[in-house]
Amino acid sequence: MAQNKAIVDKLLSNVSSGYQATGLIADQLLPEVKSVQKTGKLGKHGTAHLRIERSVTGGRGEYRRVETTARTTDTYSIESHGLEGLVTEDDYANVEQPFEAEQDETLGLTSVIALEKEKIFADSLLSTSIMTQNVTLTASEQYTNKLDSDPIDDFQTARSTVYDGCGLPPNAAAMSWKVWNILRFHPALLDVLGFKDNRPGGLNEAELASALGVQSLLIASGMYESAKEGQTSSLAPIWSDDILFYVRPAGPAKMQVSLGYQVKLASRMGRRVLKYNVNNPPNSTGIIVDDSYDLFLSNVKAGYLIKGAI
Repeated sequence: MAQNKAIVDKLLSNVSSGYQATGLIADQLLPEVKSVQKTGKLGKHGTAHLRIERSVTGGRGEYRRVETTARTTDTYSIESHGLEGLVTEDDYANVEQPFEAEQDETLGLTSVIALEKEKIFADSLLSTSIMTQNVTLTASEQYTNKLDSDPIDDFQTARSTVYDGCGLPPNAAAMSWKVWNILRFHPALLDVLGFKDNRPGGLNEAELASALGVQSLLIASGMYESAKEGQTSSLAPIWSDDILFYVRPAGPAKMQVSLGYQVKLASRMGRRVLKYNVNNPPNSTGIIVDDSYDLFLSNVKAGYLIKGAI
């Protein structure tokens, strides 16, 4: 009698399909400040020392006494973010290459924590209620309309507004990958940089930064799952179709202008992965990923938002 054998399709052990979030910019946007405590205050100097005062004196005349120091504070509050996962004995026994029980669980938790942070930063910095210096482009003004839109004039307005508001021109900008992908082929920008007829591949990041009038440009390309659990998967960009101009110093220092800071706990080295043994279910591993931070906007006049760029 012929014997039939079950045929089991084997997994390819060295390749798998999946999307891992890349192009996240939250940790690069603002200077990082370490704090020993979870709450505290940032000292702020006023502008009394910038007034033009009459100081001519001579003979027996007394020097005019003036007040040039004004001190205020703003409060920051560091929030903790953390998620926990579990790898069971059955997971260790049954998960085969290219899957890895512990590594996949850690990667999933880390990704969710990082994406939440990216979304918090994007939603705040691209909000007109927070970034009060802003403009929303109409359909004819949007840069997908390459014939009628005028990005050069819009960028000049952005830089001038920041300069008038805080005393410094913006030196940094951030935008989504979709906005960058449109702007790098915009004829007005190609023309102003002298590439009107000889740049079929469009502007690179450094050239676009030059057209924006800033020293550094961050391009956000991270995507997140916008569909609810159980629905058909639908990836969406975290950063919407806007452009943010802002002042970003190299690092924390006294008496400097900055749109804001990322305040983190000094006792922690950023995002953490913690593992521990679990006895129920037996021989399992608990995995915790956490992070602590505050997006602290210290001077919104050091930024300008172009909404609906495309």
